[in-house]
Amino acid sequence: MKKYLVTCDYNLEELVIEEIKQNITEATEIKQFENFSHRVSFLVPNFDKEKNNSILQKILSLRSIHSVIELKGSFYLDKPTLENLKEKIMEIDLSELKTAKSFRASAERYGTHDFTSMEMAKHIGHTVIMRYKTPVSLTEYEYNLRVDVIGSFVFVGYQITDDTLAHRQGNYNKIERIFHHRAATKHTLAYHLLTLAGLQEGDSLLDCTCGGGTIILEAASMFGNKIKILAGDMHEKAIKGTKENLKLNNFDFVEVRELNARHLEETIEDYVEENGQLDKIVCNLPFGIQSAKQVNMRGLYDQFLSSANKILSKNGKIVVLTMRQGVFREVIFMIKKYKITKEYVTEAGGLYLHIFVIEKI
Repeated sequence: MKKYLVTCDYNLEELVIEEIKQNITEATEIKQFENFSHRVSFLVPNFDKEKNNSILQKILSLRSIHSVIELKGSFYLDKPTLENLKEKIMEIDLSELKTAKSFRASAERYGTHDFTSMEMAKHIGHTVIMRYKTPVSLTEYEYNLRVDVIGSFVFVGYQITDDTLAHRQGNYNKIERIFHHRAATKHTLAYHLLTLAGLQEGDSLLDCTCGGGTIILEAASMFGNKIKILAGDMHEKAIKGTKENLKLNNFDFVEVRELNARHLEETIEDYVEENGQLDKIVCNLPFGIQSAKQVNMRGLYDQFLSSANKILSKNGKIVVLTMRQGVFREVIFMIKKYKITKEYVTEAGGLYLHIFVIEKI
């Protein structure tokens, strides 16, 4: 069996597990890795080379993950020293490095130790050279040997991905960008928001605070023109940038316009008359960090939710990302038009964000 570890957004491991179950039928023992956040592990059978490669392509095509590591072993350190670490790593079978043309060593350290991540990588690299006589190359390597120390726990494996898949810049789920919004949502988070909305073919989707268009770019990449997508923002720069990003990816079926999230029933009245009420509203609402006045956010959230209620279909859903969870929850209870069906806490850029899934009462 092969064991894989994928990294993901904080506290959303159960959503990653669900995506793996749906897309990799060969996977078993799918679970949060050793109860650590940001990590999910699973097993797949070790088939022939062609089948193994096919499974790996499916893993790399997952939309909820940041990186992929093929695990080779794990252990606990009795004494968290570099010498003890080297001894334990020597016990792990890394036979692929016997015939490898080159390798590099990467290391991450979490907790308090008497050594740095850089010192770890240096000593691990020296250990491999002494054991397998394999040359080091920091750029043109065949294997990237990854060693993470989390307190006294250590795992060792080969890192498959070089750059984070969350940026959609690689060969998998690739999305091009010319405009980058300063407060852009990560594509992995956008995927989770869309999944929690239960988006499916034939639906209509609105992102009324589109910023750089991450949510609608992700939706368009997932469904193409099998859903109707409307995006908007109050700021001309965001509207222009979103249009440029959509054009770059040939998503010409997405409609973008200037609109006000406080007055949706007015700014998209013509759209609703032509296409009917919206099935899903998914957006990253402003946090109000610059003003730091929650009262401002209360007014925005009240007007947004009251306005959205008029254009949302009877069985529609709203999924929002916000840092002002207390204010948002208060407004929901106050206006008595919605019920909260799911709520998650996650993290991005050092900020703890809440995902709310709400439906009409």
